[in-house]
Amino acid sequence: MSVDPAWLRYTNVSLRDVVKQAYGVQDDQISGPEWLGVARFDIVAKIPAGVPKDGVPRMLQALLADRFKLALHRETKEARIYALAVAKNGSGLPKGLQKAESTSGLTGNSSRTRHHAAGNVTMAQFADYLAQQVGRVVLDQTGLGGPFAIALDWVADDGANPEPATGADGAAAGPSLFMALQEQLGLRLGAQRGPVEMLVIDRAEKVPTEN
Repeated sequence: MSVDPAWLRYTNVSLRDVVKQAYGVQDDQISGPEWLGVARFDIVAKIPAGVPKDGVPRMLQALLADRFKLALHRETKEARIYALAVAKNGSGLPKGLQKAESTSGLTGNSSRTRHHAAGNVTMAQFADYLAQQVGRVVLDQTGLGGPFAIALDWVADDGANPEPATGADGAAAGPSLFMALQEQLGLRLGAQRGPVEMLVIDRAEKVPTEN
C-alpha cells in the first residue's frame, strides 16, 4: 500500500485490508464473509488536488461504497483485549522511545524464531502492529502524542506468554514480545476485557464495478 499527494496505489490487497485503512480499525474489529480476506485486488486512485493525507480514509470509504457496494453497520461487544500503556509513571518519555519528525511505518526482519521491527510510527499505529502479532485488539492507552522512532527485537513465543523464551537447553534465548516492550521501549501490554467497536459487513460485491 502506498499513498503520495497525487495517487493511491494498493497492490494485491484484500478487501479487509482496505476496510481497515478506510475506517481505522484492526483486523479483529471486522466481521464479515471469509472472502473479504482471501480475494485480492489492485486499486489505483487519483487523489484530488488539495486533499490532505488524513482525508484519504474518507475517500476510500466512498470508493468502497461506489465500486464494491460496501454497506456496513457498527456494533459494540465485550471482548478480550490488550491495553498498550507506559510501563512506569514518571516525567518525560519512557526509556527507549525517541520523538520522530514524521511517520514512515514499520519494517520487519524476521526468522523462524527471531523478530525485529523498526520505523517511525504513532502509538496508535504501533498498537495496530502489535495487534497483528498477538492476535487480539490492542488499544493505545499510552497518552503519548506524535510519531516515535521504534526499534524492537524479540523471540517468538505463543503470543500470550510474558516470560522470556527459552532454547532447547532451557536457557533464555531472548525476551518475549511482552518482555521486550518493557525492557526496550518502556511500554507494556495488559490483558483485560473491554468494549470493542465492530464493523459488521452487511453487503460487499466480489467483482467491483468497472472504471
